[in-house]
Amino acid sequence: MGLDYVRAATGKPWKKRWNGGLNRLKQPTLFDLTMSETARTVTVELHPGASLHAGDILIVESSPAGITVSDGLRSIGSVPNPSADLAATLQSSGGYAEGTLERVGLFGDTGEISIR
Repeated sequence: MGLDYVRAATGKPWKKRWNGGLNRLKQPTLFDLTMSETARTVTVELHPGASLHAGDILIVESSPAGITVSDGLRSIGSVPNPSADLAATLQSSGGYAEGTLERVGLFGDTGEISIR
């Protein structure tokens, strides 16, 4: 009734039963969490009098003064303190990107834009 009996009665140790099980767990499944498209969300300081609604399509452009946001030809705001990653991404895409307004701040002076 020693260790030999316990091993003979229970079969292979647990690690041996899971031989290859870790490789099966690493394979993609129906609920694979890899994202295909990256979206960045930035906070924009809106100019006074800018009337926007969630879902509006805006133009985000790189300029010498920083990053500006416009609705067609009308400038509606700017991005204070843009990250170096965002500035580099805009420069690599020709200086322009499309953004979608996700939400407007409570007082209407800020907004969150999702840039693709």
